[in-house]
Amino acid sequence: MRMAVLRSSILPWLLALATASAPASAPAGPRQPESRVANEAANEAARRSSQDVAAPAPARATLQNTSWTRKDGAPANVFSMAQDGNGLLWFAATDGLYSFDGARFLRQRAVYGHPLHAQATTAVTAVGETIWVGYQFGGISRFEHGAVRHYTGKNGPQGAIYHFIQLPDGSLWATGSRGLHRFDGEDWRLVTPADGLSEGLVMFHTVLPDGSMLVYAPDGIYRSARKAGSGGYTFTRVLDEPGVDGGDLWKDGQVLINSRAHGLRLFDPASGRLAPFQLRNGGLPMHTYTVDHRGRLWVNTGDALQLLDEARRPLQQFMPANGFSGKTMTTALTDREGNLWFATENGVDRVREPRLATIALPTGLTGPPGVVAGDDGAVWVINFHHENAFRVPTFIVDADGTRRDTGIHRVSATHSQADGTLWFAGDGGLWRVRKGETTRVALPGELAGRTVQAITTGPDGDLWLSVVGKGIHALRRGAWSAGGGHPELAMPTAISLSADRAGRIWLGYPDNRIAMLENGVVRQFDGKDGLAVGNTLAMVQGRDRFWIGGDRGLAWFDGKRFAALGERGRGSFYGVSGIVERGNGELWLHDTSGLARLDAPALAAAAGQRLPDVAAERFDHLDGHRGMPAQIRPLPSLVQATDGRLWYATSSSVGYIDPAAIPRNPRPPTVLIGAVRTDERAYPAGAALALPARVPRLEIDFTATALSMPERVRFRYRLVGQDGAWRDAGGLRQAVYTNLAPGAYTFEVIAANEDGVWSPRPASVALSIEAAFTQTLWFKLACALAAVAAIWLLHRWRLARVAARLHNDLKVRMLERERIARTLHDTFLQSVQSLVLRMHVLMHKLPDQSAVRAEAEEVLARAERVMDEGRDRVRQLRGPAVREGSLAQALTEAGREFAASGGTGFVAQVDGRPPELAPEVEDELFTIGREALANAFRHAAAAKVALQLDYRGGMLRLAVIDDGCGIPRDILARGARAGHWGLPGMRERAHLAGASLEIDSTPRGTTVRVTMPLAAGTPARDLHTA
Repeated sequence: MRMAVLRSSILPWLLALATASAPASAPAGPRQPESRVANEAANEAARRSSQDVAAPAPARATLQNTSWTRKDGAPANVFSMAQDGNGLLWFAATDGLYSFDGARFLRQRAVYGHPLHAQATTAVTAVGETIWVGYQFGGISRFEHGAVRHYTGKNGPQGAIYHFIQLPDGSLWATGSRGLHRFDGEDWRLVTPADGLSEGLVMFHTVLPDGSMLVYAPDGIYRSARKAGSGGYTFTRVLDEPGVDGGDLWKDGQVLINSRAHGLRLFDPASGRLAPFQLRNGGLPMHTYTVDHRGRLWVNTGDALQLLDEARRPLQQFMPANGFSGKTMTTALTDREGNLWFATENGVDRVREPRLATIALPTGLTGPPGVVAGDDGAVWVINFHHENAFRVPTFIVDADGTRRDTGIHRVSATHSQADGTLWFAGDGGLWRVRKGETTRVALPGELAGRTVQAITTGPDGDLWLSVVGKGIHALRRGAWSAGGGHPELAMPTAISLSADRAGRIWLGYPDNRIAMLENGVVRQFDGKDGLAVGNTLAMVQGRDRFWIGGDRGLAWFDGKRFAALGERGRGSFYGVSGIVERGNGELWLHDTSGLARLDAPALAAAAGQRLPDVAAERFDHLDGHRGMPAQIRPLPSLVQATDGRLWYATSSSVGYIDPAAIPRNPRPPTVLIGAVRTDERAYPAGAALALPARVPRLEIDFTATALSMPERVRFRYRLVGQDGAWRDAGGLRQAVYTNLAPGAYTFEVIAANEDGVWSPRPASVALSIEAAFTQTLWFKLACALAAVAAIWLLHRWRLARVAARLHNDLKVRMLERERIARTLHDTFLQSVQSLVLRMHVLMHKLPDQSAVRAEAEEVLARAERVMDEGRDRVRQLRGPAVREGSLAQALTEAGREFAASGGTGFVAQVDGRPPELAPEVEDELFTIGREALANAFRHAAAAKVALQLDYRGGMLRLAVIDDGCGIPRDILARGARAGHWGLPGMRERAHLAGASLEIDSTPRGTTVRVTMPLAAGTPARDLHTA
């Protein structure tokens, strides 16, 4: 929504003179209201204004200003402002075109990627997302997404362009130094006298409620009308008066116009009647003026911008001394959220109605004021300051804002009883106000002239005072007593006093101490009772709880102990000097950060579950809170008036808020995505972006057009394809990602305004990151294949090393065995053979039937068997046990030999193709297998023994299975039978061969399994050549 532009008596002509193509009929100098009639009107206005200022005036002063100047990046000397469909503000200034999203000003040398025709811009408007720009030296540009057209030179308007106008019928117009121009859909056409409009400069206009407009030409005011059926327009002069600088729509369809000859007047376009319009602003000159969207009149006096009330008296004024950016107003705008924007010679200002309204304090009130609620929505404002308390006594602010003075002064403490009686006390005395009647109450001599810190009343009407330096005093039945008759309460001085629903008197002290008087008994509380508020500044009885606030926190009393309550996300509430619990259970606090609102359900949950904190809605400097609440006196700093409004006092202000009608912003912010940047370049957001390979850092800028409180805008974003959930960015307006993998992504962002209203749909931009060669699937597959090959080769190399080491170990063993065999053969066996031969000789000397000979023959036979066994062992030591055929054949033959000596059955099964094994390995396996067969045939008492050899799957599996009685558990546990070494020998041989040995035995049979990788048993020379 656009507000009517400011009417200036200087700026139009400066622009016209600055334009090289200005018409000859343009005035030679600036227009200024200096005629005799204008001077007389100004003098009369000054006399009337001096009388008006003396009359009682409402005390409200509620508007809040925020200014931006060149140091903030804002433009100066702005000629035109506009807001586009996305909520962005645009500024046409001397040095170029600017945009503003509420957080940052950007100088735009291009719009939607299209460069401006020139940098000296004077006019800007937005039709949806189409941006129109007018230039100081002629020409207009039209910018759209993906397209631009410049209407310049012979094909465009000549001379400076001042303002764009869009009528309700959709037609687009532009005022300029050469006249009025209309866009016919293809080109801009100058409105000529043939259309009914005189030639010459046209700067200002007024759009009327019926959709027509007034145009202010040098020779008078013209009104537009639509030609029937033709689509064209005609103009008729409705006021034959030169020198009308412009006008704004006023009430009842009238137009407030300003002329050099007559000043401000009301003009009725329907009847043509004129009526005087007088200001009551003290006779100050009027340089410019405007009427805002609420019908309020703003006047620029040259030194300040004044907001006038309905009586046309100054209600509030803005000037550089109180933070306004400049003195001269050049243009104005109302945005879609209702904020007022003013441009000055130094920058840009936003004026809005804050949620916390403040009142205008009288001059001379320098001390911290205090507030107490009166009747009919009124509040009493006290002034405690030794130097000016008599000059600015306590005054009343009625519900309508009217201020009334009282005769009460030098007040430092107040109290409101349940029956409406008000108490005021200080070093100036003690007063009681009941039903509009003020009564001064005498104080004891020792209390006269003393500063009173706090007041409260008990259930029986007793009055309690806390006096600085004098402690506690109570007025009971007309008599004063120190400590109220309780010596332990007489001293020290309490910071705060209160009474609860049960009639108990509470006294709050410094250093985290509280006293309570109940039924004549005094009870003391401190940190041992859960109290942690520091200096006790406020105590209030709520609906269900008794609340205590201090400089270190907030707590409530459950009847026995205190429970602390903090603010979620911020910690403790600091400096709580005002507490109000509304009838709906909502709790309001006034602390050093401003006002805080705590929901009743959240409070109930916190109390019921003993939660340490609760969420709070904040009202701080962004909402109009100024100054700090009192931390000593006067207390409390927050009260509730009878009309429900909450009034607060700080070191520099008094204000209020209506909890039942808090202004809210229902408009969700529009989210915009700005530049997308990598380390190498920036990409404008728009269509899908193709990014190069290997992006180490990706930055995405975004913003939201929430102009009322951009500081409270909150963002959430996610990168679809990377993030699983939304990320909470808080107030940050940039997302950063590092080392993103190649692929397609979509970046989405949403925002919420100051009231938590989220944008209904996210802003998004599609991204794709190209894959480098090393990031392609083919490269990864090649790397995987190379890794598999490397692992396989490493495995083969490892097996070769193991086999070679095993081969060397076996070779050493074979050499040792051969040495032992030679030794046995050359020594032991030869000696035994000699003994056997000698025994043969001796045996033949004995008689044939001799018993000795028979015994000798038996010994000789045993000796020969020992010789045979020794030869077998020597043969085994000198070479492989399997000399002919395969391991399977050798074990099968051994099994059949064992089976032939008894009645046990034997079965052999061979699966797979037997490979060539190293002789040493084959010898060890044969020995293990033969030992297992021997044990099965000799000890198992089995009916059947089976031999299984399996060479499949790259493994050698040897198994000897019987169905006998099994091996006793004690032998399995020990690993061998006492004095026997068969089982340990089998394990040792399996280990030497690189195999594993398992023995599974039950009372129904035994299975001996040997398992070995075939690669470990192949000859080492083959491994090395593999």
